[in-house]
Amino acid sequence: MSENDRFRVDHDGHVARVTLCQGDEGNTVAPPDMRSLGAAIREAGSDTATKIVLLTGEGADFCLGRRHVPGVARPTKARDFRQRIPGAILGVYQDVRETPVPVLAAVQGRAQGFGCALVAQCDIAIAEAAALFSLPEMDANLPPTLAISACLPKMPAKAVLHMVLTRGTVDATQALNWGLVSEVTSAGGLGAAIDAYLAKLVDRDRDALIAIKEYMGLAPGMAPEGAARYAANLIATEMTSQGED
Repeated sequence: MSENDRFRVDHDGHVARVTLCQGDEGNTVAPPDMRSLGAAIREAGSDTATKIVLLTGEGADFCLGRRHVPGVARPTKARDFRQRIPGAILGVYQDVRETPVPVLAAVQGRAQGFGCALVAQCDIAIAEAAALFSLPEMDANLPPTLAISACLPKMPAKAVLHMVLTRGTVDATQALNWGLVSEVTSAGGLGAAIDAYLAKLVDRDRDALIAIKEYMGLAPGMAPEGAARYAANLIATEMTSQGED
């Protein structure tokens, strides 16, 4: 097990569990810890024994967004600001994308701001029926362009814009309809749903899971003919490589 004061990483067979562990504070994460979090997710998924990374949050809420550290001044120069804050946030998204195996978010309570965008960026998300999602940054007239960049590949543009402009809360059913989450469980059923999902992946070939994630990460942005050829190349590589050391 590896630890940080904001999260911990546990390895359980083929599952790497990354847990946001400041539930009393809503599992908020400051930019420096975001860099560590993203690196931990990628490192856990790069372990050759790992077939899936599970991202969870302790307590009532999954993640209430970015943590503001008292006494830390906002950089006044654009380059410094971009490196310290947007760079850290975008780095987490990139680490999730570049984690070789699927990353699954288990969501209870509220996923707000950065927490909502992190759910969107994960490959799969399972939410409890009472889970709530929001992008409230415009309450402070802060355009959440970073969160939008995480949501757009998974959600309709008008749905993302609606969340951003209204700053309203979206329930789990609407999040499912908009593609923000993959599955909604009954009240109290999140743990069982996660266990059932993990069971469907841990007995699969790791290289096959990697191929699926690689394809899904690139194919949606490709022209149809290119996506088809890419699919053929990946499946040919996988089918001729099985059984090799």
